[in-house]
Amino acid sequence: MMIDFASGLYLGLRHPAREAGDYAALTTGHPAALAASPLMRPLAAQAAALQGAQAGMVGTSTLHLAIDAFERLGRSHALFADDALYPVMRWAAERMAGNGASVAWFGHGDAGSLARRLAEAPHSRPPAIVTDATVGDGALAPIGRYVSEARRHAGLVLIDQSQVLGLLGMRPGPRSPWGHGGGGVLRHLGLNAPASESVLLLASWAKAFGAPLATLCGPAPLIEQIARDGPTQVHCSPPNQASLLAALGALAINQRSGARLRRRLLDRLQRLRRGVRALAASVLPDLCVPDSVHPLQRLRLANRARTLALHAGLGECGIRTALLRQRANRYVLAVIVRADHEAADIDALLAAMAGLAPRLPGAARSAAGARLFKEIDHV
Repeated sequence: MMIDFASGLYLGLRHPAREAGDYAALTTGHPAALAASPLMRPLAAQAAALQGAQAGMVGTSTLHLAIDAFERLGRSHALFADDALYPVMRWAAERMAGNGASVAWFGHGDAGSLARRLAEAPHSRPPAIVTDATVGDGALAPIGRYVSEARRHAGLVLIDQSQVLGLLGMRPGPRSPWGHGGGGVLRHLGLNAPASESVLLLASWAKAFGAPLATLCGPAPLIEQIARDGPTQVHCSPPNQASLLAALGALAINQRSGARLRRRLLDRLQRLRRGVRALAASVLPDLCVPDSVHPLQRLRLANRARTLALHAGLGECGIRTALLRQRANRYVLAVIVRADHEAADIDALLAAMAGLAPRLPGAARSAAGARLFKEIDHV
């Protein structure tokens, strides 16, 4: 049986049909703006409360909600987006640029670059700063500085927090680096009103919460406008009943067992990181270990050939990982740790990497050191 380190279900939530609940019809056939499922209102309210926002709305995917959000913001704001924005958000921003909206790009995770772009821009419209919650290997973007810049210019910040919802939460500390509750970046940073009233939070629930839908949360008046007028709300169906039931189930599990699942996930992740550091100190000296404690670990070897060979070799050993394409036709190996991994799964991966090390291309030369590269693209 394949050991899977390529799935992003961080907390191991799967929502089998026998547990999700019953429904009379999978979908109504109505567009979201005409007739939403009765389940959407409580889900939106609970999603907003979890994330520290005034109000929320539910959509089929982050792409649907990004189109709706950008459509609204593109009419009233000047858009300033991180130049390594996740592709789904980039597609929505590029759509608005094609429709004539003002879209400028600033350096990835660089608050100084953003400040310069804001200073250079005409101030006929307030800024909408668009960013992922994380940068590079999963470290938090400088959200607090972005919010300060937005408030200084009477603007707002739109954050895609798909990678941290369900993981980060309130009161982080040395023993609980992710914090508590899983409410995401506003909770993690302790950003309450009035700062939180300048933030829109977009998130896929198909990562930690394992439900194939998305939410958009933020100030109530703005969320109400987007829910009423968003183009996908008018022209697309809302999430189906199975997805809504899965999301409500995820909230119940998070309240009941989320702390335990996050502790277990962190334990498995730390086990992997200890093992990978040991490999880097012995048989894989060109292995670059990321600093960030995030379930998606991007492992780098000195060159493309070694990375591809390690990925292929792990597959032959019955271990599934993922390749992430970088600039200049380079790759990193993505290893995603989940709460439902056993310690034996982690150990099997590490043992396979150690066994493959002598057979990788350039193994004899790697001990002398190799030129490493830095990932600057999201995938």
